[in-house]
Amino acid sequence: MVVAFVGLLIGLGPLNDNSYLTHLATGRLIWSSHHVPLHDPYSFTAPGHPWVVQSWLASLLYGAADQLWGPAGVLLLVAFTTTVLAALVWTLTRPAGSLIGRVLLIGPLLLVGTDAGWVERPLLFGLVVLALVLLAAEDRLDPRWLVPAMWIWVNVHGSFPLGLLAVALVAVGRHLDGESAAVEWRSLKWAVGGTLLGALNPIGPRLLVFPVELLSRQDVLSNVREWQAPTFTRFGQRAFLALVAVALVALVRKPSWRAGLPLIVFLVAALVGSRNIVFASTVLLPGAARGLTGLGSVAGDERRSVNRALVGVIAVVAVIATVSAARGSVYSFEGYPVAAVTFAERHGLLAGGEHLVARDYVGNYLEARFGPSVKVFFDDRFDMFPARVADDDVTLVKGEPGWDRVLATYRATAVLWRVDEPLGQLVAASPLWHVVYADSEYLVAEPR
Repeated sequence: MVVAFVGLLIGLGPLNDNSYLTHLATGRLIWSSHHVPLHDPYSFTAPGHPWVVQSWLASLLYGAADQLWGPAGVLLLVAFTTTVLAALVWTLTRPAGSLIGRVLLIGPLLLVGTDAGWVERPLLFGLVVLALVLLAAEDRLDPRWLVPAMWIWVNVHGSFPLGLLAVALVAVGRHLDGESAAVEWRSLKWAVGGTLLGALNPIGPRLLVFPVELLSRQDVLSNVREWQAPTFTRFGQRAFLALVAVALVALVRKPSWRAGLPLIVFLVAALVGSRNIVFASTVLLPGAARGLTGLGSVAGDERRSVNRALVGVIAVVAVIATVSAARGSVYSFEGYPVAAVTFAERHGLLAGGEHLVARDYVGNYLEARFGPSVKVFFDDRFDMFPARVADDDVTLVKGEPGWDRVLATYRATAVLWRVDEPLGQLVAASPLWHVVYADSEYLVAEPR
């Protein structure tokens, strides 16, 4: 109950993720048009370009919650999901037996989730299904449930191959340990069946190959921070290192391929791309838990007499926290150019035919605020934009030579940029541009 409560608090944090903003805008678009868009409706740099809305189901859920209950509805959806996820990952630590072993695993994992791991992205729904997949591989869930679960994962996030990989590694590891892997192979069979069933969707079988198509664009992804190697400057990334250290100690205590293979493979994946840290943290739990058996004298699954007063207090606090968060400021737009965008709107810089050039996360913000009525230069749909547009965006972000050519190519009628970034300084100093708005963070400039 305590772990689930912590998961609830994580999910009740203000909505701020830029990727979510485009998913929300797309969910609204799906509900208003009654179909999933197949071409880009948001940008002036790739209008009508084919777009695989890989997370259409997650967008549909966001749009439904927003339409029915407003911003508070989306927050409650996210909070419910993180609560369920916290309860599931706690369940995955049960093989440790002792309370101290389970706490050593769940503590760092919750820190990983707190530090932008469990946020309002479609990835969150994928993590819930990943936990269910691992429970099936532990023979603690009927593997037939993986058919609908994997269908959902295919249609909410492109990370679904990681679930199949995790089960396959556990099965191979158990075979190498000289034990029967019948449970794992059976789980993998039903998971594969659910994955193939995922082809039944408004977009079609292309969702099944979307992860391959995305990974083939390394030229673009290499410039995206979450696809780069972690720097371990964030506390969540450091918590992951602590979790890995605990898992390595557990592996030394009770060596097994079943625990070692998933740990090695997913650790490498996490070191290659920081976005994989949240998956690796979950996958290593069951194997590490087995290696921590025998620590301490308090059983982690012992059911003593329940202190009803304490349970009541936690329940009341959970309700108060939920109601307070839902009635408060659901969104936090700290870091977004809210005032600059308002200025641009009032002065006609966002009207039809205008080409406002801004960073990708600003594009996400504009899409959530205005929908398809305001066209953006770029957003974080790196899989959708043509390579040429992505390269031009990198030129602007880095303030490389040729930035003025890029602005001319796309007939920029205004630039909205941070004042402390290279392009903002270049535009402010250029005789060809005139700054018409500036605050402590952002400026808006028009061509002279």
